[in-house]
Amino acid sequence: FRLIQNRGRGLLIQGTREWTDYDVRAAVVPETVAAAGLAARVQGMRRYYALLLCDDDTIRLVRELDGTTTLAEAPFRRRQYAEPHELAVRVTGPFVRATVDGEIVLEARDGELTGGAVALVCEEGCLTCDAVRVGPPC
Repeated sequence: FRLIQNRGRGLLIQGTREWTDYDVRAAVVPETVAAAGLAARVQGMRRYYALLLCDDDTIRLVRELDGTTTLAEAPFRRRQYAEPHELAVRVTGPFVRATVDGEIVLEARDGELTGGAVALVCEEGCLTCDAVRVGPPC
């Protein structure tokens, strides 16, 4: 996949609103983006949880619902330009857990969104990804 978004945030969505508890994983390569990442429980362009690698050297776990709410964030410096990062988001009940390169980095409890699809997220730039994997929570 190669996502390019000129203005604002765009999503490449796959799945159904009936999906509830699952893991979604993808090795993403952010290339000159404001933010890039992976979303879970997607119910549309403005309803989802997302793990975002941001251009201000932070990683954020956000809820998009009536505006953007940051559920958790931490400092994060991307390695080198165009190098992949393995992102994963697990949603089970009201819990959202995010990992980058196999390490748990962010967790939150939020029961606002209970089901939905998965998506790749790209904000003002380019993102590439070979595959997105969805499975039961481990």
